[in-house]
Amino acid sequence: MIIHLDLDSFFASCERLSNPALKGLPIAVGGRGDPFIFESESRRNIDITVENSGAFVPTVFYDAKSSFEEYFIEGKKIRGIVITSSYEARAFGIKTGMTIREALLRCPDLIVLPPNHLFYHDCSHRLKLYLQREIPVLEQYSIDEFFGDLKGWVEEKEVPAFIERLRKEVEERFGLPVSIGAAPSKWIAKMATGAAKPNGCKTLFKEDVESFVDPLPIDAFPGIGRGFSKRLRSYKIETLKELKAARHLLYRWKKPGIQLYHRVNGDDMEPVVPGRDRRSVGISRTIDPLFDREEARRRLIILCRHLSQLLAKIESRPKTLYLGIKYQFGQKAKRSVSETFIFSEYSLRRVVLKLFETIDIYRSLAIVRLSVRCGNFETKPLEGGSLFNHEKEVKMQRVWLQTAKVRTKYGVDSIRSGIELL
Repeated sequence: MIIHLDLDSFFASCERLSNPALKGLPIAVGGRGDPFIFESESRRNIDITVENSGAFVPTVFYDAKSSFEEYFIEGKKIRGIVITSSYEARAFGIKTGMTIREALLRCPDLIVLPPNHLFYHDCSHRLKLYLQREIPVLEQYSIDEFFGDLKGWVEEKEVPAFIERLRKEVEERFGLPVSIGAAPSKWIAKMATGAAKPNGCKTLFKEDVESFVDPLPIDAFPGIGRGFSKRLRSYKIETLKELKAARHLLYRWKKPGIQLYHRVNGDDMEPVVPGRDRRSVGISRTIDPLFDREEARRRLIILCRHLSQLLAKIESRPKTLYLGIKYQFGQKAKRSVSETFIFSEYSLRRVVLKLFETIDIYRSLAIVRLSVRCGNFETKPLEGGSLFNHEKEVKMQRVWLQTAKVRTKYGVDSIRSGIELL
């Protein structure tokens, strides 16, 4: 059997560990698109990581501002969105992604807290170390989700008792409520977890899967988003039973359709993978509408600094670089480029700024989001690079690696280029 663990309202549960007085109260943890990263004033970065990725989970951690007013109020406006909420808050209709302003209108007594991501990562890491002792094959799917393979470890008939014991021990040892689902396949186990929430367990044996899955609407299945759902409904497919009967259609959609068909049927045979190869890492920020292209370049340089520090930490060198721009009225521009070069913060910045000049075709529109991503990794420095700039690129890589050591010790803001301070 495969099990899936999902920590209930994880960020909110962590906050209650820090402050038990919050138990039983409607609370929400809010977030913003990093209100500090583009400031000229230096701030001490606590850490930078790519572990425990997932929605609303950043790679760069700053000293948290302590109060609601300091973190969420800018000018006279309330900024930010809800990134998680307690079940007491959800009773008022508060959902992930809702603006803080709307959440407070729905629940005036709502306690809204700035995020403490470093603490959340620490809680997740400590739990992972414990689970690795209890489960032979463990995959961390996100900061608050895990898959485990119990085959050859726990007899099938004993799985319900095993996951109930595990749930209780996690809550007793760590103070974190968790829901656990078990099933013959990964994605059916994840669905079982959804049915077990909050703070419960559900086991689906092979003979139970069909009666559980078939009546559910297509939106209930993990990975069927709004676009895929709309596409399926255009073919009059409303339930998972109807989806399972549409093999011919899904196979026409090639890999995404074939993968979905087998996942819903529970015969996908996807293994629990303890460690996955990292395909890409990136950093992106949503910003207030920005017309000033010089300021946009300054912000790209800042993003490159943070991303290069991340790559120094994981000791990987990319061969493919990507830049994405989103404009005020929905227009987008994006491009990736694959080059053989000696990677450094300098080379990353050079390529990204060149891409910006090439793809920024809507010059009359304001920019509202910038994204920089690297992929196609090698775990050792690349040979090659520009024949004419080879000596300079080697020198800049040495400078970058020494700079990264200083930033690791004193913070990512400890060494910055002059243009960032303008």
